[in-house]
Amino acid sequence: MPLSVADYRPCDAEHLEAFLETARHNADGSPLPEFVEQEFRDFLTCGVLAHGCARLRCTDCAFERLVPFSCKGRGFCPSCGGRRMTECAARLVDDVLPRVPMGPESSVPSSLSPRVG
Repeated sequence: MPLSVADYRPCDAEHLEAFLETARHNADGSPLPEFVEQEFRDFLTCGVLAHGCARLRCTDCAFERLVPFSCKGRGFCPSCGGRRMTECAARLVDDVLPRVPMGPESSVPSSLSPRVG
């Protein structure tokens, strides 16, 4: 049975509205900040082909793939948050942290080395 675009949606907009209403009720009528609500709404469209995509084509074998656009969210979307975390870690390792030789002898502080081993 083929899957429709709706089958790939991470959650339903109806659930979001119910959540926002519950949050308003529990916070004495004040809504969530607008940027938080927008983050949730963007998450609903993240990775859904119907909300935009790019077509990639291999120049050698002509294989094509549709790649959906992401929400690029910072706080709620696990896919975009994971990508951001990975990119940050790679930048730290490649550009920020100094390259120092690591070996068995440098993994133990010198003050503890007589007690170890």
